[in-house]
Amino acid sequence: MSGFIINENAFDDENNNNNKPNKSKKNSRKKKILDLIIVLLATVFVFCVCYIGRYYWQSLRNDGLNEDLIDGAVNYGDSSDSQDAAVDSAENSNDTNGNKGGSSGKKKEVKVPESIDFEKLKAQNKDVVGWIFSKNGVINYPILQGDDNSYYLNHLISGKKNINGSIFMDYTAKSDFSGYNTVIYGHSMDNGSMFRTLLNYKKQSYYDKYPEIYIYTPNGNYRMIIFAAYETKHDDLVFGKVYSEKGVEKLINHAISKSKIKTKVEVSSKDKIVSLSTCAYSSKNARCIVMGKLVPADFSSSSQNESNLSQNDTNISNSVLFD
Repeated sequence: MSGFIINENAFDDENNNNNKPNKSKKNSRKKKILDLIIVLLATVFVFCVCYIGRYYWQSLRNDGLNEDLIDGAVNYGDSSDSQDAAVDSAENSNDTNGNKGGSSGKKKEVKVPESIDFEKLKAQNKDVVGWIFSKNGVINYPILQGDDNSYYLNHLISGKKNINGSIFMDYTAKSDFSGYNTVIYGHSMDNGSMFRTLLNYKKQSYYDKYPEIYIYTPNGNYRMIIFAAYETKHDDLVFGKVYSEKGVEKLINHAISKSKIKTKVEVSSKDKIVSLSTCAYSSKNARCIVMGKLVPADFSSSSQNESNLSQNDTNISNSVLFD
């Protein structure tokens, strides 16, 4: 009996030939996906490198411009009231937890400015309303006031765009600091500049060393005697408008109740309050507030020898800032 001999291998070969196009398509699809992922990762990498490079370039550029500004507008006179400050050590580095990291711990002499040439500054930008200085060797900037609270977030005194922005007064405040509460803003930059060092007020030792900040205006100079420092949200009472002495009293009580600072600084609703604000980064929309009262001051050479008396006059005591 004759029959057909079925070649099973023939079917296998046919099936294999039919599967080859499918496998080829799958491999091609996988390769395209892999190529797309590589392109996306490369794009993200390039973007990050460019962003970081731009950040540090603008920071360095801002530092250089500010140094030129200080050289041209700040008069140190023959002041003998200088103070050693480890400006590149952990206390004033970008690490607000106090880790030394790569800091060298070198010290440099920090002198208190005698006066500020506001005519020169206003010739450059009419929005200049003051100058702020701290013996920490970092805060030493002009204070500007714009038509809103957005412009100087990313603009320098020159008007050029820069991620560092400027130190600026709330646009609703009285430019001569005569209001009940004057709010001043500044970025908390990773390189330690602008208002970054305000975050250090969570450390007792830092407050002990820098219990006051100096403010210069065209009409007079002041010591800002710090009496409260706390972290809060962007909608805190401090950012609201204060219309009366009763409102000031409420603000003072609010700040002291939230603050971990326990001082004997005498402050009342009749005092002119200044509140410094910067981002705290401890949570979303967190802000660090350092609040003080203004006391008229003379920073001329003849009065510098008596500068240490201010701490006794204001009854500043050692205390704990933050847990």
